[in-house]
Amino acid sequence: MNPEKLQFKGMLAEAKKSFRTKNTEASGLVILIRSLLNPYEDISKLDVEKALISMQRLQEIQEDIKALDTKIKNLESELE
Repeated sequence: MNPEKLQFKGMLAEAKKSFRTKNTEASGLVILIRSLLNPYEDISKLDVEKALISMQRLQEIQEDIKALDTKIKNLESELE
């Protein structure tokens, strides 16, 4: 098999693994943020600072996921 193709396959597998890892972390952050911003809790008792930090991390992960999705699609098209 072509060494370049093998390299692309390795890069694709790595990108997919990273995508799944980040997707799992994002799902956990969404759950955490929802629990921190409980609508039934008194507003003065909400941990808004922790929710903000979690939202910022979620935004970073979302940007990474978008970039990985594009990379995965490009690698898959190269392998066709």
